[in-house]
Amino acid sequence: MFGLKFRIEALYFTNFRKSTSTSLINTYSIPPFTTLRGMISNALGLKRDDLRVQDWIKIGIKPQNNINLSTEMTKVLKLKGTGKQYQKTFPSAPIFKEFLVNPIYDVYVGSEQEVIEKIYNALKNPKRPLYIGASDELVDLMVFEPVQIEKKPFNEVCGVVEGIYEDCIIEKIPYKFIQAGRNFSLEYKTISIPKKGKICEEMDLFDFEGEGVVLV
Repeated sequence: MFGLKFRIEALYFTNFRKSTSTSLINTYSIPPFTTLRGMISNALGLKRDDLRVQDWIKIGIKPQNNINLSTEMTKVLKLKGTGKQYQKTFPSAPIFKEFLVNPIYDVYVGSEQEVIEKIYNALKNPKRPLYIGASDELVDLMVFEPVQIEKKPFNEVCGVVEGIYEDCIIEKIPYKFIQAGRNFSLEYKTISIPKKGKICEEMDLFDFEGEGVVLV
């Protein structure tokens, strides 16, 4: 199995909107797996509903700075429509919006060698401008060389872990889309984000040149 690491820095602010929030615009603390796969698909130049990437790879996430959450008041234009036509049915009003200030994440991808090399080349020379969160929230990307990875026992893990662990931020985040005809639903994963940067517990993890990573 091969692995690839890249570092995402969201310039200024970003918001990973919780789709279930309506009166407020809440954000997840980390980019959902669906968001990261979408960014990779964008780099590859795939079409909007092309979901192949979610079957190709496993992903690990490690926040590189403290989660700096802030709030602003914003006005949102609420529209109802089919995607081709819209109607202004609901009144627009100021609502609170959460945002993350200059977040940085290390992202780890695991898959077969051919897939990893394809993603590596795409991230180095993306087909389209790359962003996470809203489409005008561009990212600065640092891409590391692919490496061969295997599972080894580690005494601590520094990134996001699937499941519930003590002294962590617990979130339920979108993992993958499930298509049924023309409709899509979401599969979620419950994950733990270490508040102190790491979980001290022995686990079998993927070895990214000395870094023990959980791939989900």
